[in-house]
Amino acid sequence: MKRLTAVVCMTLAISGLAIAKETQQANEQAAKATPDTITVKGEVLDMACYLDHGAQGAKHADCAKTCIQSGLPVGIKADSGKTYLVIGEHKPMNDQLAAYAGKTVTLRGKESTKDGISLLENAEIVK
Repeated sequence: MKRLTAVVCMTLAISGLAIAKETQQANEQAAKATPDTITVKGEVLDMACYLDHGAQGAKHADCAKTCIQSGLPVGIKADSGKTYLVIGEHKPMNDQLAAYAGKTVTLRGKESTKDGISLLENAEIVK
């Protein structure tokens, strides 16, 4: 009887560990599915000129700076080729990014998509 009790207790303990491990793995999978903060290195763009006529690069830097300073949307074209509309912490980042127009900068933020538009939200400049 003592042996049977010991075997049952041992089986329950092992089962509990297995369930705990499965729960931990499920939680880790759920965490991976949540959008994480990403780091994007690329060129700062004024989105109006870029979307209208593909303007970018050093030749367009002065115009881009003027457009960004005037409040037009700002973006970043990642080295991978993907372009993001950049939004700060519930505010525009135009003042911080205008000086980088046409230049390469590294930003960190939350990647998301809204109605087909790629966003980099709560963005900040990585020093």
